[in-house]
Amino acid sequence: MSGYRCTAVTEAQAGIQVLAESIGSPLDAIEWASDEVLQCLIEDIPHDHHAAFLRTGARQDSDVFLRWTDGSSEQDLADLTCCLAYPDPMGSACTIYAGHPGKCEWAYIDPPYVAATARADQILKELGLQQAPGRQPGG
Repeated sequence: MSGYRCTAVTEAQAGIQVLAESIGSPLDAIEWASDEVLQCLIEDIPHDHHAAFLRTGARQDSDVFLRWTDGSSEQDLADLTCCLAYPDPMGSACTIYAGHPGKCEWAYIDPPYVAATARADQILKELGLQQAPGRQPGG
């Protein structure tokens, strides 16, 4: 299933949350994961440990990742240097940890986004708002 994100999810346990709050940061504002359910950021290829972004890290080039394995209730935190690989000079940097297995963030296919875009295109076509193929705006 290469090209898709891992589907493993978890929620941070109470003790992990407290531990994460104790990590210092050089930034004025710490960015936290926006969802309570955290999804593994690694590509859907065989990997032993799952990792999800939890918050900005203790350094400007790091993030704190929540890590877990399938079938275990144990979780830990790791403040890891971000990958920061770019697809091209104008692209966004990969913020998965450096040395992660699989593809960088910007190389993933996002099935929910692809499905939503296809549905939006279908609705536009049904409403007659989609440009005809080959037609240029204003032409």
